[in-house]
Amino acid sequence: MNSTISQGVAYDAVVLLGFGAKSAEPLPEPAPGEIVIRYGSWVPQQGWSLQGLRDEPMLRMCNIMWEQDWYNDHAWSNEILPDGIYRLRVPVPGSNRKTFAEQQAMLSPGEQVAPVVLVATALLVHYAETGEDLLKNDCTRCKEQTVDGCRVGLRWDEGRLVVADLWSRSRRLNTWISSLRTS
Repeated sequence: MNSTISQGVAYDAVVLLGFGAKSAEPLPEPAPGEIVIRYGSWVPQQGWSLQGLRDEPMLRMCNIMWEQDWYNDHAWSNEILPDGIYRLRVPVPGSNRKTFAEQQAMLSPGEQVAPVVLVATALLVHYAETGEDLLKNDCTRCKEQTVDGCRVGLRWDEGRLVVADLWSRSRRLNTWISSLRTS
């Protein structure tokens, strides 16, 4: 599915999204099919949340995310991860047509389901750099769960990123999973 990143890609999301200055340290080489992103902020040891992405003035000006507020009351939408280099697969090849549990079971050792803020960041920076939808009009499930048992997901619609809730037990053709390498 993600043939354009078959060799892997690396992005300094801090710079590309307008959250801070370029790091003096080069980004590590990505593994095949992997997206390496530098996530963080000008504030030491602090990144951004999903709401922070949505409300970022540069992104608002570009109209690249749908302005949704349904997730404002969910703690995960304000979660800020530690600064760092993160390695993702967006989406995991072959993970469509499976329930969330089946998708999770197919992750490699040292991988976990990726947090929505990292997947959204990767999708946004890749789109900003290439104009390409990594999901090819499909959806990806993320780690977070809504109160009704759905998984938080992401998809593109009319050139803007949408935050959606996706049934965990559904085996839809167009629903994938994204992963974060932890080791």
